[in-house]
Amino acid sequence: MRMPIQKKMTLKSIARELGVTHTTVSNAYNNPEKLSPALRERILAYASSHYFHGPDNIGRALRTGKSDAIGVIFNDSLSYVFTDHHDLNLMKGIANACEKKGANIVLIPLKQKDNARINAINAAVDGYILNATFNNDRIIEKALAKGLPIVTTDFAIPHHSSVSIDNASAMQQICLHLLEKGHRRIGIISFPSRQGRRGMSALSAPLGGDNTLMLTRVNACKTTLAAHGIDLAMCRLFETEHDEQHGALAAQALLRDSPAITALICLSDRFALGAVQACLGAGLAIPQDIAITGFDNMPLPDSLPGLTTIAQDAEKKGEMAAGLLLEGKKGVHHNLGFALIVREST
Repeated sequence: MRMPIQKKMTLKSIARELGVTHTTVSNAYNNPEKLSPALRERILAYASSHYFHGPDNIGRALRTGKSDAIGVIFNDSLSYVFTDHHDLNLMKGIANACEKKGANIVLIPLKQKDNARINAINAAVDGYILNATFNNDRIIEKALAKGLPIVTTDFAIPHHSSVSIDNASAMQQICLHLLEKGHRRIGIISFPSRQGRRGMSALSAPLGGDNTLMLTRVNACKTTLAAHGIDLAMCRLFETEHDEQHGALAAQALLRDSPAITALICLSDRFALGAVQACLGAGLAIPQDIAITGFDNMPLPDSLPGLTTIAQDAEKKGEMAAGLLLEGKKGVHHNLGFALIVREST
């Protein structure tokens, strides 16, 4: 049996059927305070009975220049944001702010196929949050070129707002803690300084790239250790993909290359979890044989040693970043607090 063809409902056709103006029907969706409750209910009930659930957002965006959506750009794959402890909390904060303003979120991962990257950056949004991104990526350049509001997290760029902790001070505290414990040969496990960079180098080697968060944290370690007489040529840096598995592989590579290393500084708890498991698997006692630090205060299994780490409020960071973006505030910089939490791993 062939179903009857339904005519496409529009604001104008609803207005014609109900004997009201096009503006009145539009107000029922966009400015309900301008209508009496009875009139608005009459319009919405009629529209719903004809399977019309509101005006086209694309058309509205073209008319008003507003899409009521923000883009969140981050370095890794789409699945990453749903598995990483820090980014889960960051996104929760962003979502909280968006719910209050009735805005939506468009996720834009830099680690995806070119056509998906292009489609994502072409989505209609009112501005972008850049979450510790590789800033030379073409997608970042395109986002900046649009002239839309930008808010960054964990780094700053001129003329735009930002929300961060003092990452340099946080790493300084970790280094000072390890130095007080007597450690002089140190390895660092880090996410890449630039896209595609992987592998080991002496900590004394020049460090460049476009991941400002990584550069800030690692350079703070270099400065602090050097200021206390540590020979950076005897310390090692390993850059790798950001997950537990690569943290384990990095720990194994560092200790194989430099058995004298007595402490591993991990730029995230995910790296640290992998490093802890690799060291325990190799028969090393923590912290007697090797001390390990993390970053982000992620919950770890009770069967593992408690992890010395940096605690920060990622949810608050996300909520403040989205709030600045949705309110259109430019050139505002918020430094949030953090805390060094010392546990069994050191």
